[in-house]
Amino acid sequence: MTGILPTNECLEQFQEFKFSKEDRFLIYKMDEKLTQIEVEKTGSKNESFEEFYNQLPKDDCRYICYHFDFDVEGQKRSKLLFIGWVPSTAKLKNKMVYATTLLSFKNMLRGIGVCLQINNTEDLNEELILNVVMSKVRK
Repeated sequence: MTGILPTNECLEQFQEFKFSKEDRFLIYKMDEKLTQIEVEKTGSKNESFEEFYNQLPKDDCRYICYHFDFDVEGQKRSKLLFIGWVPSTAKLKNKMVYATTLLSFKNMLRGIGVCLQINNTEDLNEELILNVVMSKVRK
């Protein structure tokens, strides 16, 4: 564990987000000194996956909580995802700090259904995420 902790606002906002019917995603970032995790932005249920994707920095790391909706044999389902976005183009120090803090931060957020660490833009797509989620869903 790196000792980097989320702000109280992060934890409170996650609790609201977890049960929210209006929000699609929550994006977290570390402050400039890499000493704490804070909320960067939220996105509404109306935002598409592409709109969400376009809000992520292509050369810096983030943590994301995402309500992922999908169908199983005609039944609508939703999983709460935790995504560690650690792109290969990010600075080495940031990649190391985000990667080593990922598990401890995720464990503070109760109710996560699926955890992913994604390191390149090609793997951050709905099809790949659906495949991972489906492999973990009971039919």
